[in-house]
Formats: sequence, structure tokens, C-alpha cells
Amino acid sequence: MHPTARHNHTPAFTAALGLPQSESVAVRVWTDLPVTGVSLKVVRVGEIEYLNAHPVTLPAFTGEGQWFEAELPVHAARVRYAWELRLPDDHLNLTAAGLTHGRRGFRSWFQYLAGHVAPEWAWQSVFYQIFPDRFRDGDPGNNVREGEYEYQGRPIEIRPWGAPIDKAGDVHAHYGGDLLGIEEALPYLTDLGVNALWLTPIFVSPSNHRYDISDYRHIDPHLGGDAAFDSLTQAAHAADFKVVLDGVFNHVGNEHALFRAALAGQERERAMFTWRDDHELPYHAFFDVPTLPKLDYLSGEAEQEFLAGEESVVREWLRRGADGWRLDVAHMIGKGGTDEGNLELHRALKRAARSEKSDAYVFGERFFDPEAALDGQGEDGAMNYHGFGLPLMQWLSGHSYTFTPSRLGGQELCTLLADTYHALPPQVALSMFNLLDSHDIPRALYRLGNDTRKLRAALTLLLAYAGVPCLYYGTEIGLSQTEQGAMPWCRESMPWDEADWNTDLRAEVQNLIRVRRNSLALQQGNLRFVLQTSDAVGFVREYTAASGHTEAVLALASRTSEPVPLILPDGGWTDLLSGEILSGEIQLDLSSGRLLGRGQ
Repeated sequence: MHPTARHNHTPAFTAALGLPQSESVAVRVWTDLPVTGVSLKVVRVGEIEYLNAHPVTLPAFTGEGQWFEAELPVHAARVRYAWELRLPDDHLNLTAAGLTHGRRGFRSWFQYLAGHVAPEWAWQSVFYQIFPDRFRDGDPGNNVREGEYEYQGRPIEIRPWGAPIDKAGDVHAHYGGDLLGIEEALPYLTDLGVNALWLTPIFVSPSNHRYDISDYRHIDPHLGGDAAFDSLTQAAHAADFKVVLDGVFNHVGNEHALFRAALAGQERERAMFTWRDDHELPYHAFFDVPTLPKLDYLSGEAEQEFLAGEESVVREWLRRGADGWRLDVAHMIGKGGTDEGNLELHRALKRAARSEKSDAYVFGERFFDPEAALDGQGEDGAMNYHGFGLPLMQWLSGHSYTFTPSRLGGQELCTLLADTYHALPPQVALSMFNLLDSHDIPRALYRLGNDTRKLRAALTLLLAYAGVPCLYYGTEIGLSQTEQGAMPWCRESMPWDEADWNTDLRAEVQNLIRVRRNSLALQQGNLRFVLQTSDAVGFVREYTAASGHTEAVLALASRTSEPVPLILPDGGWTDLLSGEILSGEIQLDLSSGRLLGRGQ
């Protein structure tokens, strides 16, 4: 191995996370370089200060190299710092982006968040996303009836469970899934190993997706109503599950009472929406869809009603049993028909959520680059489409999520992932919501040509990556789709006849989840990329305790079946699924993914 240096957020390197401003924290760097001196560099009022670092020893550290320690002053809400390592004829800079001769920009420096409190239960969780209408029908008596009402000028429709998705039923076709069905499935989910649920919207709505909410204060009666929510959350919490709801705060449905009052000319309600005279649609709406009028947070009343008031929607459902919020199109929320004031609004939402429930997990749907929003003051994290799921699946499948061909190689994939990871504060990186597929993008198995071997590789990386992993319902049993595209094809109903399941795949997913939930390195460890070829990638997650003992997990995957030559570092590694002991120079088939561990 080449001489190097390391620093990260785990206890051996950073004595404590989230200390308040005006305090200081001991930080350490390890190196096996022949250094003549080490300094800590801190950004303060735009200048770089140099602080001396001195040698220290850690009682359980038995490897080569030496440790240096310095005191980092926590002088701001976000402190940026780096290390300078002096050599006999050179000097190097160590930032979150690695070792360089030149000084990297501040974006790449390590970050310390003062007073930051992360919902650490999320780090220990494996989420399961449920689209309620398509998961399980627990009470056929509450199902929508054929033609019960009209939506967008057409009668609503029903479909029998298991019927193929069709374009005509995109938003009109109801299959009958409900909250009782989810509650009935808790033993199945417990057996699978997941321990947290993200439910797409469950409030009163005329469509099957329910992103056009008519009443945020009640659960849709076709899902079982308020009583079903109370029953589900009580049963879920008794089974040690967390439940996160979908918050649609960019827009409401056009049947919502506030919007109806606004159309009727009520001044208070009109101020909650943005109106325009130069457009055939006289109000701003989500992508100009008439049924989705956009809220205008220039109105303080709108902010109080939905986000921050004592009786806001955000507070009410946390009070009633939810454990957090996923925020729909979080990047679009704002004032005057735009995203103006977006970050301030999210900070107000987070403060309200945390004052109601101190460990509420709040993450946003920011489909593109979310970095600017993730300073620790607003959302805990974001859906990691940009920094994980989309590029990973593009590499494995050979096309983008819109099925545009791609020659993305493993080297560029790792560069993309490392760039987005290192730019985030550590607690935020650990709170990112990682996924391969969802109700909004094509199913992973379909994108991979229904190749379960490649799906297992993708799932291996998902369960091992830094952040909070989430499975989309049915992925574990091989649920796919019948047509190319995303919505509605990715929203098939969940089969409950085990004859329709890929039970081998489900067993392998169970094992991956078990490893994740039992590994401190996978829940809280640092991330380093160690294998980067066109067809194979690998990263290591490391958690180094204050004593110097390191637990490490090596995650490896390839998009071909060709054996990959590897040199495993520092002694024996154990395959965490098979128990096989591996060391030294080896060749491995990585086409289904491999997890190797050391120090467990």
C-alpha cells in the first residue's frame, strides 16, 4: 500500500460530534508518512489559522504509522478545517477529498457542525417504502367503488389485485391497499429485517397516489381513516418500527378547502397561492398541473398552517404518532410561485418538527444536486438520487433512469459518489436516504434486464453505503414491471402468493439486512473507495473507536462475471454472508456483490 494519511468523524479521529459553539474538540490524524511536523488548519473569518498538532498514542491501535492530535475550536455553526503534513522535502494537504500537494477549496475541507443533533435511530434503520394502494388490502370494505366519484372529468376506476398496470389507470385506478394491510404485514416485514417504513401520502385525496391532498388533517377513509393510522402506528412502535410520512407542502389538491375558498375570492386564502393574469391557468401549480395548485409561503398563514405553527400539519402528525417526514419536491417549496426562501422555510419546518419530537427524521426529495441545502440547519438529509442511486444504477444498467444509453464506467462512478459524499458534513452524509428505485422511477430489477444477479450486486452496495438504506416494496421478492418507463409502470401491486416470489432473492436480502443492522461500521463508519475499474467498484466502511480499534466492512461489486483480481490489505477478511476467510492476493466473482469484514 502507498503511504497515506487519514482523518474522519469516528471517535479515534474526532473525540465528539455536535459540541456547542465556544467549546473545542480533540481531533486526530493518522499517517504512515515520514512527517517532520503536522498542523491543523482552521478557517476563521475567511482566513486560515495554523494550530500545532502533537504526537499521541491510542491503546488498542497496533498498526504502523503515528497519530497526531490538535484542539479544534468550535467557533461557528459550521467549522471547516484541514491538515498540513510536512515532509523533509515536501508538504501535503489532507482534506475530505484526500491528500494533495495543492490546497483544495473550502468545499473539500472537513466540516464540524456545532450543536448538531442527528436522528441516530435512522442510521440504525433499514427503511421499506410503501405505496399504500398497491401493497396489501387489509379491509376490502373500505375500497373505492367503481365510479364512486369523478376525478379530472373521469369516473374513478377499480382494479383487481394483481391486474397489470395500464396507462389509462395512471392516477384513476385503485387496487384497494390500505393501512390495515400494512399492519397485517408487520410480521412479514419483521421477518425480512427492515425496521422503518416510509409511506407515500395517506391523507384524504381523490387519486391513487394521493399527492393531491384534499384534507391534511385526516387519513383517507379508503385507507381506513384516522383509526387505522392510530392502530398502525401503535402496532408498528410495539414491533420496534418507525413510521415516516410523506409531506406534500409544495402544493395542495384543487379540492382542498383552502384552495376552494381562494377561488371563491376569500382574501386570506387567496394570499396562500400565487395568481397570474398572463397564463391560461390563473394560478401557479406543480408543473402547471391544474389539480396541484402551488402554495405561496409569502403568506405567513401558509407557513403556520403547514410547516411551523403550533397546530401545523408537521407538528400534528408527529404528535399523533409519526416519527418523521419525507418532504415531497423539497427543492420547489418557496414564495411567489418560485423556490425563493426555500432554505429558510425548511429550517423553520425542521425547528417545528424537532420541538414536537426531538428525534424526528426529516429528509427532502431533492432529485438533483442537494448540496446547497444540506448544511445541517434544514433537512437532516435528502433522498440520495444524485449522489448514489441514479449513478449507481446507470453504471450497472448501461442507461439512465430515462433509458438513455450510457457508457459510464466504474472509475467515473466512484469519482461522482466520492465527490458528493465528501462535500457533506458527516452527520448529514450518514442521514442521506439511499435508494435504488421508488414510486417515481423505474424498478431496479426491470432496469437491470430482470437480472437478479445484478440486482443482488446493487442491493449489496445499497445496504453497505453511507446513509440510510431503503427498499422499495417488492424488490426483495423480484417484483418488476411490464413496460419501459417510470410512472405508473413501477407501481405494480405486491403479490402475496409465495409461489410468485423469488424466495432465494428474498433470503439473500434478509442476510444483507442482517449484516447491515449488526454492523457499527455500516451504520456510522467512514467511506473510502478502494476499487475502481471500468466494470468493478468497491469501498470500505470503517469505524475506529476511541481506543484505536477499527471495525471495517469492504463492499465489492462488478457488472460482469469475470473474476476480479484483488489484494486484500492487512491480514484476514471474513465473507459476512458465507463465513469464508480470505486474505492476500485473490480473484473473486463480484457479479452478485460481496461483503467482507474485519474487526467485528
